[in-house]
Amino acid sequence: MNLLYTTIPIKLCEYAVLNRKINQLALYIHLKHNSDGEVSFDKSNYKHYAVDIGRSEKWVRKTMDWFIEEEWITVNSKRNVLRIISYKNLCVKLNISNCRSAIYENEDFRDFKGFCCAVVIANQISKKRFIEKKGWSVSIMGDASTNHSNFYKGFYTMPIFYLALRLKISPSRANNIKQMALKWGYLDLKKQIRILQDDNGNKVSKNLYKTYKMAFPELAGRFRKGKKYLRIMEADIMKVEVVVKMKRL
Repeated sequence: MNLLYTTIPIKLCEYAVLNRKINQLALYIHLKHNSDGEVSFDKSNYKHYAVDIGRSEKWVRKTMDWFIEEEWITVNSKRNVLRIISYKNLCVKLNISNCRSAIYENEDFRDFKGFCCAVVIANQISKKRFIEKKGWSVSIMGDASTNHSNFYKGFYTMPIFYLALRLKISPSRANNIKQMALKWGYLDLKKQIRILQDDNGNKVSKNLYKTYKMAFPELAGRFRKGKKYLRIMEADIMKVEVVVKMKRL
């Protein structure tokens, strides 16, 4: 396979992640990248596609049929070719924006799932920063602090509950997205744990662990016992290692 370099619409990555179509998007991009927009309608090529994207030939056959059914690919029976529609036309078809894109550059699609998950997080961080800049509240259970003064360069808070709310998915699925981006090196993560203080600014003893869990059940999973004091886990701060650019295709 040739070195892959393409700018993929951010919302197309998000569509693939949320609709569990990441592998399908990988095959679509592979076909676009290795052709001038048209490929021979020759099913013997399916085994080569399968090797290139690391899937089975059976899966490729099924997906190619799905592409044709969903009109990601159109058939020219007279010329016996398949035409892969453009990013722009695909975005129009899916009713999604194509004004911002992320650069994907690699030799294969081994890490493509991690890339797509990172793009989703990067997009939500960008939106959250915009909301914060406008001075609008984004607080979710005290997780979404807008104080970035002590953060490393390029790191921003992205609470899992906030990510889940924005994407309209469960917190566990939002965490899976985060873990996939982390696994493939597209996300740098730093934990935040601070000593809990009461309303008077006094440090809370670790002996009050059960008391605080009962008093604040929505925060119970975030309390931790320190050597002397009770600690609370804040939202992770994240730095996404993808390049995002304005590009209307």
